[in-house]
Amino acid sequence: MSNDNELEKLARRFGEFERAVFEYKSLSPGFSGWIAKAMRRRGEILLVVPRGNGRVLLHTKPHYPDGVYRLPTGGIHRGEEVVDAAKREAYEEIGFKLKSKELKLLGLLENVFWVRETRLVYASFVFETREFLETPAPTDPDEAISGFCDVDEMELRATGYHLASLPMHWREWGKFRAAAHLWLADRMRA
Repeated sequence: MSNDNELEKLARRFGEFERAVFEYKSLSPGFSGWIAKAMRRRGEILLVVPRGNGRVLLHTKPHYPDGVYRLPTGGIHRGEEVVDAAKREAYEEIGFKLKSKELKLLGLLENVFWVRETRLVYASFVFETREFLETPAPTDPDEAISGFCDVDEMELRATGYHLASLPMHWREWGKFRAAAHLWLADRMRA
């Protein structure tokens, strides 16, 4: 999780941003393992890439269940500045080169995972980019992105509901991913 100094620095740079907390309890051993792996990073970037006409970019990967798309995300490395991570992830996942001034910090989603009696906080920094109308082209060969689509607010909300209703071993991951989609859909509606 970020420290108060980093959050103050981001607020000075981008202005005040919204904060929301999402809690996840009674986690399965499989999802607890995913959380342990995610906690090697200090959080993630969640990219909101406008595509024109009120639409944003989603992506999918071949190992996801059929029909599952989501907002692009990527980890923040230990010692990496949040803004640098946002620019790096946009380039790796989309092939989109950004300058810092082309980013807007929309919010910080604090995901609180309870693993047994331990409280783990995983930060999702939600950045909106400038509009990107080109064809996305991932540059990181380790990113197994297999497709993209553009969605409006209603479709983004439907995506969130779909993620929240994923079956079996995808259930907890889907609920975690759904929260950000529904949070963003509410802001797109306003």
